Amino acid sequence: MHAAATLFLDVCVQPDLWPGGRWPLLNADQARNVVRLFALASANAVRQGGIVCRHTGGSAEAHCRTPGAATARPVGCVPALPMRVATSDDVDAALDRATATYVDSGCLDAPDATPSGAQAFRYVIAGVRDAVVFGAGVELGVDRVVEALLQRRIRTHVVLDAVGTADEIRAQAVVAGWKRRGVDGVTAAIVERLLAVR
Repeated sequence: MHAAATLFLDVCVQPDLWPGGRWPLLNADQARNVVRLFALASANAVRQGGIVCRHTGGSAEAHCRTPGAATARPVGCVPALPMRVATSDDVDAALDRATATYVDSGCLDAPDATPSGAQAFRYVIAGVRDAVVFGAGVELGVDRVVEALLQRRIRTHVVLDAVGTADEIRAQAVVAGWKRRGVDGVTAAIVERLLAVR
């Protein structure tokens, strides 16, 4: 795994989905490993980007509804570059490598489900050979991201000790499906070792 061709792609790493949040999908150990991965990305100059959850209007969801929910981050989970959220009404947004780009497809939709999401997601993964995925919602947002990466033939590594779930049984079936399709289930420690090999 070469840092220059690797993307750390975090999914729904937000206070509402963190331990003690409105809908805590991550436990304390998983949250610690997410923080570890952010530090690892910064220390190795690995590109960062991801998916954020944002529910507005008539949504029935009780989480990620406040105006700043899309950019709110738990302590230790801020990307090295300034965070930029590409929203669904921002189709022609100028994207640049001076920011960490995030797509607001959230916990339910695929990252490329809208024109702006597809544009931003293409930008996030451009030039990437390996994607390291972690965060909240194995059977929700994480699964949508993994599917989008597999469709684009990007080597996908899901950090199993840094992903949370709403339904453990359903999540096990999702992970088994990923493995059948070639997704690499790893730990945070393995990612650290892979980045250390030059």
